Amino acid sequence: MTFFLETDIVQFFGRFHAMLVHLPIGFIILAVSFELISFKKKVDLDLAITYAFLLGVISGIVSIILGLMLASDGGYNVDTLNLHKWTAIIMTLITFLLFLIKRKKKDILWKKKSYPVLVSVVVVLLFVAGHNGGNLTHGSTYLLEHAPNSIRSLAGMKPVRERVTVLDSALVFEDVIHPIFESKCNVCHNDDKAKGELLLIDEESILKGGENGEVIVAGESSKSELYRRITLDPNHKEFMPTEGRTPLTNEETVLIQWWIDEGAAFDKKVVELNLTDRIKNYLQEVGIGLKKTFLESLDLAKIEEKTIDSIQSAGFKVKSIINESALLEASYSSYSKEQISQSKFDVLLNAKENVTWLNLANVPMETSLMTNIGQFKNLTTLRINNANISDEGLKYLTDLKHLEHLNIYGNPITDASVASLQKLSGLKKLYVWKTGLTEAGMTKIKDSLPELKIISGE
Repeated sequence: MTFFLETDIVQFFGRFHAMLVHLPIGFIILAVSFELISFKKKVDLDLAITYAFLLGVISGIVSIILGLMLASDGGYNVDTLNLHKWTAIIMTLITFLLFLIKRKKKDILWKKKSYPVLVSVVVVLLFVAGHNGGNLTHGSTYLLEHAPNSIRSLAGMKPVRERVTVLDSALVFEDVIHPIFESKCNVCHNDDKAKGELLLIDEESILKGGENGEVIVAGESSKSELYRRITLDPNHKEFMPTEGRTPLTNEETVLIQWWIDEGAAFDKKVVELNLTDRIKNYLQEVGIGLKKTFLESLDLAKIEEKTIDSIQSAGFKVKSIINESALLEASYSSYSKEQISQSKFDVLLNAKENVTWLNLANVPMETSLMTNIGQFKNLTTLRINNANISDEGLKYLTDLKHLEHLNIYGNPITDASVASLQKLSGLKKLYVWKTGLTEAGMTKIKDSLPELKIISGE
């Protein structure tokens, strides 16, 4: 008796709807699949189909009952809820009719004409009910949230606004606060599921508040119900987000507090608000004001196709480092019948600004050819392992200030190269296994480049 007094028994059972609702979907799809197999393969699966429909009906009835119990708590879009409910009920009734037809097929003369139509109707209703159930759970924009703008436009949705991450240009609500609401709050506070009658999708809905009134008091986070809810003990019944969903991080919570205390502006830029070092750091945690990497800062034109063709004709493989980027990865195979030469490098140098990854592993390199590598000023990754590189040859790399990864494994390099390696100020990883570098030499390099990781094979 105590259990029933201390809990909302209807909601307790209602929440099992999300778990059991997949059973009728599975059984109906199984029955339809068996029907297609039996039709194509000419095998008798009638008994299996009959029981699959029956199980679909039973589990469908249970799911509908649990769904009605869950919906009794309110907070759902009425139109979407009714469409979901009646679609599921009609689908279950037709599934029961299909069960009867399949079970008494010899006695039902109109089975041949009506049966395929009813099966098709059930499948359509299954998708409609599932789609609206997803809308109630995740919001109406969930399915097409990451769709290309062309598809979003066809669906009547607004094109995605590209989020601004540059500190000077970012809008405080659109680029900082709204993404936090979208990821952590709007699964329960959207057009189809407004828990507590609260929507957090735009300025109008946020200022309107919920069933208990406003949730934001501009300039006073301590009096704002929204802030109170997200800072409660996670075990508190009023803590947000509810239902075991991922809580806001400390950085996200502080940014919401900062936004409210600064006036809860919806149209101001981040830089128009008071920015402390702490807030700047927290903004970086959510992707605002991050410094661009070297590669991100490069703005290069794409190399012409005829130039790419000539480079490939010289024996190099060339491809974009990602998608259609103008930045290139170039490599020369150690299995090539022709040795790498100055004439081949002359062709590759036509793309020297665009080549940022260069792979010459296991390709014997004369010292005179190393001068070519030093001309690729935008190199970030260089593999010249097992290439017979000498200390003298390594000196030609000292101007590669943006080089981050260097593999010189298996080369006859000694501590005479320590001074050259110390000049590679951007280096983050250095592979020196099977070289002549001593522990003392590697220590000197580390002392000059404390963020460098040296992989020596030990």
